[in-house]
Amino acid sequence: MNDDSLPILDCHQHFYDTRRLHYPVFAQRSAGFEDLVGDYSALPTVYLPDDYARDTQGLNVSGTVWAEFISDDPLAEVQWADDVLQASERPAGMIASVDFLSPDLKRTLDAYAGARRVRSVRQHMGWHPANPRLRYARHAGLLSEAAWQRGIASLRGRGLVCEIEIFAPQLREFAAVAAAYPDIQFVLPVMGWPLDLTRAGEATWQRELAAVGTCPNVAIKIFGLECIFGIHWTVEQVRPWILQAIDIFGPARSMFASHLPVCKLACSFQHLYGAYLDVIADFSPPEKRQLLHDTAAGIYRIG
Repeated sequence: MNDDSLPILDCHQHFYDTRRLHYPVFAQRSAGFEDLVGDYSALPTVYLPDDYARDTQGLNVSGTVWAEFISDDPLAEVQWADDVLQASERPAGMIASVDFLSPDLKRTLDAYAGARRVRSVRQHMGWHPANPRLRYARHAGLLSEAAWQRGIASLRGRGLVCEIEIFAPQLREFAAVAAAYPDIQFVLPVMGWPLDLTRAGEATWQRELAAVGTCPNVAIKIFGLECIFGIHWTVEQVRPWILQAIDIFGPARSMFASHLPVCKLACSFQHLYGAYLDVIADFSPPEKRQLLHDTAAGIYRIG
């Protein structure tokens, strides 16, 4: 099997429709989002499965995992996306938004249970140490607080994966959370989101990511290169970071995703997956399949 025919399970992509739902990032300019990807006016305000099919043509995308896009009404967004995916030809899972401090947490999780494709919930917990526009948690240190952590326990018995989106300086706190709940499957998005791209920053990220990697219930999701490295990232720039992440977690706990349509601000889907394949060129065929498809298929229970 050549690389172009390897099956891809794109485990983090977005569909949204500003005609149907309200998304703050489109309602007004988001300075924080611009800090990550620059001018995002080229992003479509409607992105649906037909658009995705056009953007991914030529590669063997066998399934996807839809991720919420921070709408004002997470429950309505999930219900809308479930209907959209019902008409899609590809097998799909869903990642829904959650707040582990919400008094309505259990009611929200019960509602998500009504959407058959919800496989995971995620909370945006990034707290940038220097940029107040990139602070999504209620306050610093929230991951370490017992009240927030108790919300994680609400996932027990529900078969839901837990994704916590953080920045690299929070990796130590995240490792403690994952260790405290060994019976829950966690996913770490955006490679643990390194902020300091200097050699010293890379060494710190690698050391603290390795501590997360000692928790067998954590998998890492590699995507969002445009958010980490900017829209002009290169293969040579991202190669050592991706290889270090895979080395820590192994192919069986590592997976690639596209972040469509956001990744298009930097490059096409074909260019992105060409870069991934370039980085893992020396891996065996089974390892490549694991990274591109099998890990995500297992984590998100997509046949």
